[in-house]
Amino acid sequence: MVTFDPLVTETSLAEWEAAEGWADVPVADAAWLAGFDAVTVLAAHPDDETLGVGGLLALCAGMGLPVDVVVATVDSPGRADELSTALERLGLDADTASLGRGDGRLKHESDDLRHGLEAAIPGDGGARRLVLAPWPGDRHGDHRTLGREAAAVCGMRGHTLRFYPIWLWQWGTPDDLPWERVSQVASTPEARRRKRAALAAFTSQLHSPHNPSGVLSAEFVERAAEGREVLIEPQRDPAREHFERLHRDSADPWSVRTRWYERRKRAMTVAALPSERYGRAFEIGCSNGELSAALAERCDALVGVDAAASAVTLAAERAAALPNVRVHRMRVPDEWPSGDFDLVVVSEVAYYLAADQWEATVQRIVRSLRPGGHFLLCHWTGWADDFAQSGRQAHEHVATRSGLERIVEHVENDFRLEVFA
Repeated sequence: MVTFDPLVTETSLAEWEAAEGWADVPVADAAWLAGFDAVTVLAAHPDDETLGVGGLLALCAGMGLPVDVVVATVDSPGRADELSTALERLGLDADTASLGRGDGRLKHESDDLRHGLEAAIPGDGGARRLVLAPWPGDRHGDHRTLGREAAAVCGMRGHTLRFYPIWLWQWGTPDDLPWERVSQVASTPEARRRKRAALAAFTSQLHSPHNPSGVLSAEFVERAAEGREVLIEPQRDPAREHFERLHRDSADPWSVRTRWYERRKRAMTVAALPSERYGRAFEIGCSNGELSAALAERCDALVGVDAAASAVTLAAERAAALPNVRVHRMRVPDEWPSGDFDLVVVSEVAYYLAADQWEATVQRIVRSLRPGGHFLLCHWTGWADDFAQSGRQAHEHVATRSGLERIVEHVENDFRLEVFA
């Protein structure tokens, strides 16, 4: 599942090249690559590595720098053969490994994916390894999940990680590139020639009248062959950038103020609270503060947090006339407010936390609840491209592993609302 049309180009190659930001972008060249002993490139699908960093891999081949290729999903022997041909054309004698995950299902298999990455990426014992992975902001669920899990593994191993975008060039504009964390790969005519030849190997993916199911348009392949390759330095929380942009672009990114579905769900959320009044409450992921304002009517004091600075600004504006509400920028579960609470609310947030993050969050919530306190959960029951888990999975985890008792349960086709004590 993707949130763009892979055959429709938002920004042309000429427009990308004309962007003013390139003047200040540093270059990743052979001298930079010489600082590493080996390179591991991670791909969600065969062809990601060539589309994203084929030129860089050709440079590695010319330098004799060892390269390993790890592909999360390979849905047919034919695509594996295409990958082998492409790597040969890049000049690589690379070790390749497939993690055997399902195409389009990485966001449902994040635990297995991480275990596969831990086994596939060498520990190195002090060697300097560069790991390249798809950019989590690339609007493709498989890319988002692989990038996030790669960041977790590289963080534990101490490897240098750089992300590479693929579909950004199709759906995005220069405003979508995090320029302050971007470097561009130095190119040579030979590297471009090798990359063009390698791209031609993925015949099953090339869109044409004879192959209408192919997702790589001729224009997109041309941009990949002739356009710049960029590397994006990871930030501490890859998801934060996604939510920063959402709240920066819109004061109501999910239409919670206007849609009847959202207004009704908010009213039901507040109505489901078993106690008439709460002393101190904690809302995780307050977004633009619309639910915060409703909760404030039932609480003496409410602490709302969000990881996105733009969301915190919106929530603070919404709560400006509510003296019992305080809003802070905070990333759970690593950051947590002091004190304990009579009520903790997690609404439309848990999907964005990986299984281990959610486990840690639930543990901190349980420890933060005062005797007789309540923990309210409300989540949509569908799927979206940027989810790390489903709402159902998040609720089931609380029901089976938190040690709390479910005292309210309301289930509809579109959402699930529960209160635990």
